[in-house]
Amino acid sequence: MTDFHRAVPPALTFGASHARLPAVRARLWLSAQALREHDDDPRLWLNLTDGRVLALRLAHATLGDDAVIAPIVEALADDAQGYCYELDLPEVGFVQVLYAAPVLPQPSRLHAGYLYSAEFRAFADSLDAEVMQLLLALEREPTPVAATGGRTPHPAPLRYLASVRNYNRLAPLPPPLRERRLQALARFPALVAPILLTLHHSPNLFDGKRHAWRMKSDAVQEAIDQGKDLTGALAAFWGISRGLVRAPVNAAMWGGRNGDERRLYLQLLDALPDNQRPTLSDFERWLPYLPNYFMLFNAAGAEGETRLMPVPPEVHRGAFRLGWNLTWRAASEHFGNLLDAMTDCDDFLHAARERAAALLKDRYGPKPARLAAGWLACFGLTGLLGASARWHRRRPKSAPMPPDLSLPAIVGELHENDKDAIELITPTMLVDEGQRMQHCVGSPRYWEASVAGTRIFHLVCGREQATAKYRPRLREDVDYDTVYALVQLRGPLNRAVSPEMEAWARRIEAVLNEPERNDARWAALEARGRIEVRLLDERLKVGWRAGWLDPKSERQLKRVLEWLKRPLPGPNVLLVAHVAGFQYHQGPEVEASLSLGDPLTLCHERDNPHDPLAVRIEWRGAKLGYVPRPQNAEIAARLIMGERLTARIDALELEAEPWQRVGFVIETIDENDHAP
Repeated sequence: MTDFHRAVPPALTFGASHARLPAVRARLWLSAQALREHDDDPRLWLNLTDGRVLALRLAHATLGDDAVIAPIVEALADDAQGYCYELDLPEVGFVQVLYAAPVLPQPSRLHAGYLYSAEFRAFADSLDAEVMQLLLALEREPTPVAATGGRTPHPAPLRYLASVRNYNRLAPLPPPLRERRLQALARFPALVAPILLTLHHSPNLFDGKRHAWRMKSDAVQEAIDQGKDLTGALAAFWGISRGLVRAPVNAAMWGGRNGDERRLYLQLLDALPDNQRPTLSDFERWLPYLPNYFMLFNAAGAEGETRLMPVPPEVHRGAFRLGWNLTWRAASEHFGNLLDAMTDCDDFLHAARERAAALLKDRYGPKPARLAAGWLACFGLTGLLGASARWHRRRPKSAPMPPDLSLPAIVGELHENDKDAIELITPTMLVDEGQRMQHCVGSPRYWEASVAGTRIFHLVCGREQATAKYRPRLREDVDYDTVYALVQLRGPLNRAVSPEMEAWARRIEAVLNEPERNDARWAALEARGRIEVRLLDERLKVGWRAGWLDPKSERQLKRVLEWLKRPLPGPNVLLVAHVAGFQYHQGPEVEASLSLGDPLTLCHERDNPHDPLAVRIEWRGAKLGYVPRPQNAEIAARLIMGERLTARIDALELEAEPWQRVGFVIETIDENDHAP
């Protein structure tokens, strides 16, 4: 038996004996081998008289056995929306419904002979030609990308839209509705296709999974179907101007399958002046570099999450002030591989943040994402890349790390039968874990998270290994104690773990939270200030300054801070920070009465059992919290020496997180200042 069977005779109409059942216009049988699949199950394509195409994988049928068609058609007759992924029919056996299969398959042959197979040609001829042409047009090849620095950028994503799912969204529609949707797709493909159609990752001839996304919009669909203002509906849905909706760049399908990413790119284009917007080909040449560009605005914390901050239009306009093409070309000529150059900006921005914190007398300084926005707005993409390049040329390769640095253990080690747990409490242990498990736990951010209180364990359960991460939160019912929760559990290469390993990780969670470990848990959190001070001392010994900037970057940073509306404090300012522990004292009771400029009282708590350098902050006798560590060391030293300091409230955000609600500033008092 060959891979291709006889064409369906004209009189063959499966299901025609039942009025509600669609008949079969054409059918196509193909073997797994003809489709380069690694199983022995035949595949069957059916084109029904209701306009739908079905692609099926039959686990127990014989290739070419048309007797299975009628039961399948009957079982799927009422499933016009395609909700059924699999069938188990007495007459047929197990059937997979392949929604992500190509509506017209592409068999693998040594020559093009299959094109002349009667069955193949009959099936192809039975398809809606207009719908097929449009779907294939959406799969157009993108403009070749521009390689920089001798390295190819992110590969342009392949577009696959000619699937059974997408064909069935268009071909079976009533003629007027079908015509409106085809016209909308042809007119605004880049904006309408992600809404009406599924953008698949790849063809799937194995099961019913679509591996895809679609951004549904009832408003856009209604505008299409009822002939309303489609331009306005698309502008509202994507958050862009009507002019960009009609711009040439959106007259063809571009980009990948991620809807949120597409929205970001559109908003960037919309920020540019009309005369600086790129053509479609110019846009696509540099499109693969945009993921790295937008990662400059990544406001994620140390846990590796990706959360982009909102980007004002003036930032994009400033970044591409030279024009789209000229900006990218100038950047590639001066900085080589732009993927690496933009990634390297992260280290520079953290150094700039440290320098900004020193200039502002702030504990942390603006977040790197906000500094990136300010640098782009003020000096453009080439200006940010230039500042980063200067810093990288002159900075130390790495910060010194004391070899004996260690966190206090809460559990240490635990062994039960064939199960082991080892708490990773040094930078070296984390690096070794990363190498052993081949994932990112050895990176500096995990050590920073550990210093901040997170606990990381190497777990063994029988022959299985995993890395577990437990994050603390302060208890609201007990002072000076925390509760740990399992937040991440991964095997080698970030693989999932077994239920047995999950249970062992939960057992460690319970041990971490045992009442008798109260002091150990608090000591782990209290170690943060000690370790930060130790690292600072080591850096000062060797003259290491992460926040060092060259004179040009220093001038640029001050302008960026002005753009961010963060003026430099006066010479008397010692510290600008937020009240630590605000939610655990009387802060919530009095916060409604607080006002900007209110004076605060600073009290050194010599007898504080957890920190002899603790500095209490009071408002009219009410305890708001403390000066954060390790910044309290200098303030406590000045108070011990009898120096006169003043403090006042300089920021109130009562809707923010508790630790960011009340900001304060501490200043020295001039000798000539006779204020009480």
